[in-house]
Amino acid sequence: MIKIPSGVEGLDKLLSGGFPKGRGYLIAGEPGTGKTILTLQFLLAGVQQGERVLFVSIDEKPEHIIMDMESLGWNIRPHLESGAFQILDVTSYFGTSAQRPDSIIPNEKVVEDIIGFIKKSGATRIGIDPVSPLVFAERKVPEVTDYIRKLISSLEDLPNCTTLLTSYVPVGSDKVSQHGIEEFAASGIILLRFARVHNKNIRTIWVRKMRGTRIDLSEYSFEILPERGVVLRQPI
Repeated sequence: MIKIPSGVEGLDKLLSGGFPKGRGYLIAGEPGTGKTILTLQFLLAGVQQGERVLFVSIDEKPEHIIMDMESLGWNIRPHLESGAFQILDVTSYFGTSAQRPDSIIPNEKVVEDIIGFIKKSGATRIGIDPVSPLVFAERKVPEVTDYIRKLISSLEDLPNCTTLLTSYVPVGSDKVSQHGIEEFAASGIILLRFARVHNKNIRTIWVRKMRGTRIDLSEYSFEILPERGVVLRQPI
């Protein structure tokens, strides 16, 4: 089995060498836990190894993503100019019915366009941030289940592509994802959380599931540091 280095200091050890290649993985957590940063770090590690990567931005404009990366000390612009790091802005696809009464685009069309762009891009690492807006709220649970399975299956059918998909966890909830379904379709789950240890709030990371590889099930604290991004510390 081929493993893909995560680019996150300390994470590959928990994954017995990295992410199994060619699958889709869920990065879940409350707002502010570091989901987007970890995903961007994974993509940047690919660029540094000569790969082409693609970040699908569903919630934020590309200029905001670039500013956030630069604030961490990541020099991303040369990679954007060379085309090695691409950002696909799909924020315009989404909006409330009140905002866009005559122009809501079906989920399947959005995903079809994203898959088509991925194929043209030649990317081998994909980040989709977040996956939740790709599922409209009015769908019934069986439809959501079938839709999410097809979405992740379509991503895993892409040759040589390894994908990270972020998902919100409601604040204070014990859920692993927003819809409670994504985790069953994904090949792995990494859960980012806030914890209070010795009267101090810390961020933690827990590899809850990973098909095809042995994992360390311990929960680790981590920091987000300039230039280094997510850095794992000790188990809690």
